[in-house]
Amino acid sequence: DETCPKCGQHKLQIKFGKAGRFIACAGYPECDYTRNVNETAEQAAERMERDAQAQAELAGRSCPKCGGQLVFKNSRTGSKFIGCANYPKCKHVEPLEKPKDTGVTCPQCGKGHLVERKSRFGTTFYSCDTYPDCKYAVNHQPLNEPCPQCGWKITLRKVTKRWGVERVCPQKECGWKEQLEAPAPKEGKGGE
Repeated sequence: DETCPKCGQHKLQIKFGKAGRFIACAGYPECDYTRNVNETAEQAAERMERDAQAQAELAGRSCPKCGGQLVFKNSRTGSKFIGCANYPKCKHVEPLEKPKDTGVTCPQCGKGHLVERKSRFGTTFYSCDTYPDCKYAVNHQPLNEPCPQCGWKITLRKVTKRWGVERVCPQKECGWKEQLEAPAPKEGKGGE
């Protein structure tokens, strides 16, 4: 029985949308206050303030493809991104955060650099920043050290529970690897 913090007139209620349950003002459409079910009123206020500041920063920018206004959008998976307001006519999108440059030159095209990105499932991968011209991508952190066996321009830092930290060649045909750190010791199983 919480009163809406935005309009102060109506009660908040749980609603169901395409992304699941959420809390909304009973005074909709006059009041458009919403928040996630697992979010407190204070957390929602902080998020809305951050979103308003970010939207104000976007106000001066226009779409590089069509000149339309850039706005914040939510993906089907719940992540946020910047997109053109003229969608579906213009399909320009940008990530909210610029990808981190690893400083490693792309071994395939030699023009771009490998940058850290997140997949739609939340896993980290590294791909060429000239995408879609170059589609080179790897799942582990690239190192600016060539493979001593096949001579490929880069190697990868691969971390696993079983083998620890290894330096490996990304070329499947090569298969070269070198252990950098031993795996963490396993804990004893029950009663030892």
